[in-house]
Amino acid sequence: MGIEFSNFENAAGMQNANNGVFARFYDRVVKTGELKENGMPVFESKLYIEIKIRDERDVFDQPAGADHIRRFEKEYQRYKNEKKELEKGTPLNQFAFLSLEQIESCRFHGIFTIEALAKLEWEKAKSLELENEKKLAITFLNFAKDNRDISTFVKKEKMYIDKIKRLEEELKRIKANDNAKIS
Repeated sequence: MGIEFSNFENAAGMQNANNGVFARFYDRVVKTGELKENGMPVFESKLYIEIKIRDERDVFDQPAGADHIRRFEKEYQRYKNEKKELEKGTPLNQFAFLSLEQIESCRFHGIFTIEALAKLEWEKAKSLELENEKKLAITFLNFAKDNRDISTFVKKEKMYIDKIKRLEEELKRIKANDNAKIS
């Protein structure tokens, strides 16, 4: 049996109202109702909150307001930390070597990027049972670094090849000019 949201809101005013209540803040892209000059809709990112209550099937998913942020301060701080960390690193869900369970375990412990997982102290990784995930992240980053080095090498090689072609063409012109002067 579902619970009405108004009843939920009334219960929220009680002490310990967050026991058994799980909240998650996230960004959702929504249409603004405006159109661009080319007729395409304009989208924007809005802060949303998903609220679940233990032993209830209903999920309350709605735009987040100041009251939600005050009430679920810890969850909002987690959202802000994740967003800040993702600006500097590679999201775990882009890391093909982790299962959904491993990703959720990392996120639960405040680890949102591959770089953060790789930098995790070994003792902490061991206590969180994330040792294998840490090893995979380190290996992945080392390969990515090697790819960056290869990419740099390829760019330099192309630059040298282009320079050699220009010098060969210049040499041909010089030889042609010299042959023209001799004849």
